[in-house]
Amino acid sequence: MTACPSREPTALATQQALTEESARPYTPDQLQRRPPRECQHSRKFKLFAAGGRYLPHRHPTVDMSPMHDWRHNTPKQLRECEANPEMAKYQDPEYRQDLLGRWDEECLRHTRHTKKAFVFGVTRVLGMVGFFLSLFASAVLTILLLFTRGLPSQEELVVMGKVYGTAYVVTLSMWWGIKLLQKIAPNFAAGAQPGPAWELNRRTGEVIVFANPRKASTAWQVGHRLPFHEFDCYLQSTPSHQGLPQFNLSLVHYREEAHVALVGMFGATSSHVEQRAAWDMVQRYMDTSQPLPDTPLWEEFRPLDPTTLAHDQRTGRPTRYWRDMDDETFQQKVHEHQDKLNAFYRS
Repeated sequence: MTACPSREPTALATQQALTEESARPYTPDQLQRRPPRECQHSRKFKLFAAGGRYLPHRHPTVDMSPMHDWRHNTPKQLRECEANPEMAKYQDPEYRQDLLGRWDEECLRHTRHTKKAFVFGVTRVLGMVGFFLSLFASAVLTILLLFTRGLPSQEELVVMGKVYGTAYVVTLSMWWGIKLLQKIAPNFAAGAQPGPAWELNRRTGEVIVFANPRKASTAWQVGHRLPFHEFDCYLQSTPSHQGLPQFNLSLVHYREEAHVALVGMFGATSSHVEQRAAWDMVQRYMDTSQPLPDTPLWEEFRPLDPTTLAHDQRTGRPTRYWRDMDDETFQQKVHEHQDKLNAFYRS
């Protein structure tokens, strides 16, 4: 996502004043009170941010969430994370205030990675692939030499050792060197930008788009602070390297050139079902008249949200419903959820 266009101080001050006056937690009834204003989108902005199929606002009362949330947050993984002393600090709301990425009872916040993180990731993968290819190639080459020329001479063994050794050392250094760097210096290796790109705040009902998170001098400066109900969602499609469609979501303000690329948080998928489920989950998450979506990833934050806590106390939902679930039952729940998504979005 590109940086937001510059604004005159008076225009930004006016927008902030209007936002402060009207900002309040989101509920679906606010959709009927969107102020009629002229759209200021340029043609370029429309093509880039608002191109795609419009997904209408709904009032989802059934838990819909993308399968990515389920596959990467099994009960075992949740328990391991819970037992990790390093993760205890994330229970403190004050600690989470300045995190570049958040997924909790207060907000969804996302930051982008720099090119450095991409280079490190590619280097690690190339090192891992290269190491196993080197092992395979050296084994095949050695066998061929034995069958065609017999036992190698001492000089040939020295040459083979140098070639094989160099290949092993280089690929292992790429693989394990980057892996070690990511472990001992995760902030450096992750290569996150100095500031967040955007935030969806459940408590205030606002969408915050930060002005320029790529520079430390402008990190955390707000470019737009607008009500969630004034944003439209578009299902965008771009071709993959194989020419197959890849779907992602884009939130666009109906008037201002304010844009949130949800692809950074939910990724691009070959199925539109995942993206539609993500949009419904976001709507339910922002709706403070309803509890948080009941999925594994949200469970630890449910007691911290007043609406969700009241709902769970009223319905008798176990506090550790997902975390204490056995693997067999969880896999059954995963299959049931996938069937529910297919039945709802493909019908």
